[in-house]
Amino acid sequence: MFYFLLLSPCSDMSILDRTQMMGITNLVAVLGVAIVATSIAIAVYQYRRTVHRDIFRVYADKYDSILQPEIYPLWQEALAGDDKHWERLTPVMIAYLNLIWEECYLVSDGVIPQKLWELWRPELQKVLCSDFARQVIKNSDFHFPEDLTSGSPLGLAQITGEDWLRHPAVAAKRFLKFLNR
Repeated sequence: MFYFLLLSPCSDMSILDRTQMMGITNLVAVLGVAIVATSIAIAVYQYRRTVHRDIFRVYADKYDSILQPEIYPLWQEALAGDDKHWERLTPVMIAYLNLIWEECYLVSDGVIPQKLWELWRPELQKVLCSDFARQVIKNSDFHFPEDLTSGSPLGLAQITGEDWLRHPAVAAKRFLKFLNR
């Protein structure tokens, strides 16, 4: 009986007061939902940023472990076409190419964000287009996506948002070709 009295409307509360109270309650409920939705969106954004930063750090560490500071000058000479250290640096190039291939796969799978890939891509293309890398790719029978190694202006690795809009048929065709490999 006591609960019934708590749930029943007070006899001295007017209909106008109850309507006003319900309006305030609805407003508080809507604001609460908006705050929760905003909080979730911020949390997802922060989580994605943290994951992307961690991916960057992991791959930067992987590259640092492959290209040791003591061999970096030799590496630069080899990429510039000086072949006197190619034999010594071939295991380094193979490790580097394996890492590039891993990244290609992870980008196509959506694990590595496109923004991060576009940050790395110019350096990767520079290495892949060097005579040293081409020689190791040929000798080791690596199969990289042609779009990454060809330097073509509309290759998958070089398609930007504007290119997708200007050349959607070419971009879509190359993207599907890349995925079907």
